[in-house]
Formats: sequence, structure tokens, C-alpha cells
Amino acid sequence: MELIVEFGFPELPASVVAQAEQEVADLLAAAVRDAFLTDGDLEVERFSTPRRLAVRLSPLRAAQPDREVEARGPSVAAALRDGAPTKAAEGFARSQGVDVAQLERRETPQGEYLFARRRVMGQAADEVLRSLIPQVLSQMHFPRTMRWADGAPRLPRPLAWALGILDKEALGFSIGPVRAGAETFGHRVFSPGPHAIDGAKAYEAVLRSAEVEPVRAARRRLVEEGALAAAQAEGLAAEIPEGLLDEVTDLCEWPRAFLGRFDEAYLELPQEVLTATMIHHQRFFPVRRPDGALAARFAAVRNGGREDVVRRGNETVLAARLADALFFYREDRGSSLRSRREALGGIAYAPGLGTLYERSTRLGRLAGELAELAGRGELRATLEEAGALALCDRATALVRELPELEGTMAEAYARLDGEQEEICRAVGERVLPRGPEGELPKTWAGLFLALADRLDLLAGFLASGRAPTGSQDPFGLRRAAIAALRLWERVPELPLEGATGAAIAGYEDLLGEDAERARALLPDFLAARLQARAEDEGRDPRQMQAVLAVGVARPGEVFARLRALEEVAAAEEFTRLVHAARRAKNLAQAGDAAGAVGAEAELLQAVEAAEAEGDRMLASGDYAGQLRRAGALYAPLDRFFTEVMVMSEDHAERARRQAILHRAHLVLSRVAEIAALSAE
Repeated sequence: MELIVEFGFPELPASVVAQAEQEVADLLAAAVRDAFLTDGDLEVERFSTPRRLAVRLSPLRAAQPDREVEARGPSVAAALRDGAPTKAAEGFARSQGVDVAQLERRETPQGEYLFARRRVMGQAADEVLRSLIPQVLSQMHFPRTMRWADGAPRLPRPLAWALGILDKEALGFSIGPVRAGAETFGHRVFSPGPHAIDGAKAYEAVLRSAEVEPVRAARRRLVEEGALAAAQAEGLAAEIPEGLLDEVTDLCEWPRAFLGRFDEAYLELPQEVLTATMIHHQRFFPVRRPDGALAARFAAVRNGGREDVVRRGNETVLAARLADALFFYREDRGSSLRSRREALGGIAYAPGLGTLYERSTRLGRLAGELAELAGRGELRATLEEAGALALCDRATALVRELPELEGTMAEAYARLDGEQEEICRAVGERVLPRGPEGELPKTWAGLFLALADRLDLLAGFLASGRAPTGSQDPFGLRRAAIAALRLWERVPELPLEGATGAAIAGYEDLLGEDAERARALLPDFLAARLQARAEDEGRDPRQMQAVLAVGVARPGEVFARLRALEEVAAAEEFTRLVHAARRAKNLAQAGDAAGAVGAEAELLQAVEAAEAEGDRMLASGDYAGQLRRAGALYAPLDRFFTEVMVMSEDHAERARRQAILHRAHLVLSRVAEIAALSAE
């Protein structure tokens, strides 16, 4: 059998559509498998638009198979008294629908327990799905949700309609006040419907006839190819940023691209201003001439409708935006960027954290100290100058109108003012990366200034008691920490204590003793973000914990060490080493290893060799090499444990043997705490 399910909405935020499409498909497919409604391979087709999330599954069984179910109950000690069943046994039997006499006693690793076996008759697929599908919607996660009906799951928008068809039969389940039928709705304006769906296979054809493209990949292709083709028709090239392409895809149901134009007088504006206005404010694709310069054109996408009407409307709105931008730009050019620094003294950074003038001073000083800690002290003077200019664009009219141009305009205005190129690049790169996977600075000065920006933010807000709580992070501290850690990977030699201490020192005059609060909070906050980032990337959390267990003295090294551990841990012999490392750790104790003989001496020599070679490998960043070299200790460790009684009654022998194991444990814990990986 074939199932089609659709949830309809007034209009979902574009930012949630793609993830929600994947999640609803995964949840429904998992629920169908768990309910024994499929024999094996399940074909899952996903659909979405701003007004719908839909899934088609096939093949499904017409009914669940009959099956035997086994459940573990109370321990025998709790279930039986002098051979007679207790209330615990009777209650368990009753909950399973069997007689107490039918319960089985069975030995388990935890002891002897009672088990119940019962036969469950399979239900028809439509009966199962009526209760299963509403549960799927309630399990979904959205960044922001609303209460829209009593007893209904929280959603980003109210549920407008629902569709559920198994082959040709409407399932008729209910979600809050909405009862599912066999009808969908088309384009809001040009073909609203309702439109009957005669079976699961007819879903896409009906929607396309109603001016809706339900396949997100196809809709995305229409947007991209349409914008490119519209520009190519005039010998131009449309610029297609991935983020904008995804957003436009999830803003329309029936995309049709066209080319618009604006007055060439607006080309006086810096290209960054033009592209930001088109992309961030209007969701237009910039268009370039063959020489790479911006043309007085833009590619846009309409959600159906007459092209001439939509084009005129878009051109009018863009012209108004650009007129404002040109006015503000000309006003800004009446003064140099550097002359605006004094105005920063009248702009508050955050309550209790001073002004932007004070912050710009802190940034220059902190960036210079970070550069010195990383062995690039020659940049200090440049960074202090860059820090002085870095926030000056916050006092410009154009950045007040277009905040997303912060940093971009600092670089553009600094260059127009004739500032040194290194300073111009640094003030522009201060805001990078702009997102979790955004571009990183390309210059060293930009890198240190960007890192100083994040560390200053973290130190100030943590010291003033504004740490995130639960899912709430109004000041974006978690985002800032992730950006700082990405930047730190470019300077792995930069120490945590020195960098965070320098950031906290910048607030001592302002916050006094409160600044010390951040001294404990900031390193732990960064370590927690390292763990969270590893989980977000789908890495083994035990391996990340093993890496963090040896300390985060240099945060920039952490992911390099994790990647090395992942590489080495894939080898079969690594499991044996883990168990040997755990045993060594449990018995280790610092002391004097002098006087070793036999297997003791063999292990001590192996440890000394691994120490020397490991030091050289770590100095060159060869973390995988150090792990492999440490792995060579397995054979002498194995012989040591076979031939030597560590806990000898002779105090001197015991101390010597524990001291050797202590040194072995240190070698095995340079990159990651290998012993911690034996949890399973």
C-alpha cells in the first residue's frame, strides 16, 4: 500500500522549511517501521513548500503481522515470597494480560527476573496510522512555536489543513480541531482549491495543476536556472548566493524568474551596499557584467502572477531603498572614518559595559596581546590602529540604516580615506565569520581582531552575569564562542589561559571584582561549546570527552587531536590498547622508577623512547603519530602485567612499579585520555 500525508499551514518561516521537511519524513518513516507496517526497504519521498510539509511512503503492509512480545518484570527477589507471588508479580502479570502462572523465571546479568510472553494480534494499517500520524507532528522541533488550539501540538504556525490517504482511502485522523481529509490546497491566489486527491500517486500532478511545485529540489532548480537564464538573455550573469537561493526557494510555491533594472546613477554606491540592499532587503540576485562589475539589473523571482506588474513593483521598492542608501552614503563621505571615533563615546555598548569608544580601545589592545601570545608581536601596532577604527562605521548613517554592512563599510570607508591596506582588511574581517560555517579572515591582523572581538564580548557578558540559560541566549554568546573556536584553530599555539586572561583584564577597571567571575566561567564555557560542536558534527561524544579530559590548554588543537584519535581508533589493535591503558591508569602513582628489572625495565625503556619521540611529534602537530607511537607500549605493558605483581607486599617494589605505570599513563594521555574510552 502507499501512504501520502500532508500538513498545511498559512505560511511557514522560510528558515524552517528544509529542516522540517527532513524531520517529518524521518519521524514518520521511523514510526511506520516501529509499528511493523513495512517488510523491509521503505521508499520515502519528501515534499514541502512554504504552506505544506508532506511525505509519501511505500510499500506498506495492509496490516501488522501477529507477533510475540516479551517484557521483563520485577526481580524474582521482589516478585516471590516463599514461592508465592507478591503484589509486584501480580501487577506485572495483569499489565501484560497474562496469568501469574505464565510468567517465566530467567537469569540475566543483573540477576534473576520474571518475564512475560504474549501474542499480539496485528491491527489494520489504517487503524494504526490514525493514531500514529498525529504523534509524529507533536514530536517535531521548531525554533519558535505557538499555542494555536487546545490539545494540539505547538507549531510555528497554526495547522490549516491535513491530508492523509492510504492508497485511495482517506484516513480521517484529527489534530486539534483539524480533521484530515482527501483534499489539498493549491496556490493561495491563482488556484486555492480545495483540490481532491484521488490516491497517493496523484499528489504531485494535482498540485502542479494548481500552480504549486511540491518537490523542493525542483523548485530550487527553477529559481536558480530561471535567474541565470534571465540574466544570460541580456549577456549578463546572475550572482547566486547559496543562502539566498535556499531562502527564495522556501518563500514561493510557483517560482518564475525575471530581470529588473534600476537607475545607473546608483552604481556610485560601493558594490557591497548595492548587493546588501538587493540580497538582505529585497531577496534579489545581483547581476554582473562580463567584466565582473555590477550591472544596473537584478534577477528576482515571482510567486506566479503577471511578470510586468511584479517587475514594476519590485523596481519601485528597490529604487526607494537605493535612494536612501545613496543619500546616507553621500552624507557619510562628508567626514572621514577616523573622525567618527569620538562619536563612539556617546554610543553605549551594553548596560554596565561602557561605550563603543571604550570597547574599540579594548579590541585594539586585546588583539595586540593575542598576536604577541601567538608569536606575532610585530602586528601589535597595526592591530591597535585597526581596533581604533574597527567600530567607527557604527557611527555612520549607512550602517545605522543597514546594520548588516557593519565591518564591510568600515573597510570601504577606510580604504577611501587612504588608510593602510592591512588596517582596511583587518577592520573588514573583524566581523568574520558571519555564521557557523561562514568565511574566516584571510589576514593575520583580521584573524586576531576577529578573535579579540569574540573574546571581549564573552568576557564582558559573562563577567556581568549575562550567561545563557537553557535555550535562551539573547546576546548570542554561544554563537560568539563557536566563532572564537573556529578562529582559534588557525592559531593552535595560542594558549587558553593567556588569551582569556587578557580579555578579562580589559574589564577590571570597569567591573572591578566582578571581572573575576569570567575567569572561571569563560574557559568552561568555551570547553562546553567544543563538546556541543562535536555533537553537532555527529562525532563520537566519548572520543571528544577523552580529548577534553587531558585539558584545553590550547583550544585550537582540540579538533586536530580529535581527528587524530578518530583516525587511530579505527585500527583493531586500538581496543586492546584501551584496556591496557585503563589498567595502567588505575594502578599508576607518581614516584621514583629507578631500579627497574626484567619486564619493568623493558616497559620503562619503551616509555622513555615513546616520551622522547612523542615530544617531537607533538611539537610538529603530528597528533596521530604520537598516538601510534604510544600504541607501541601495548606489548611491553602486556608483558609487564603478565609477569609482574604490581601491588607487591614490598613497599619499594610496589612504589617503583606504580611509578613506571604512571609514566606510561602520561604517555598514553598526551593527545586524549585513552583509558576513558573503555566505557563499553
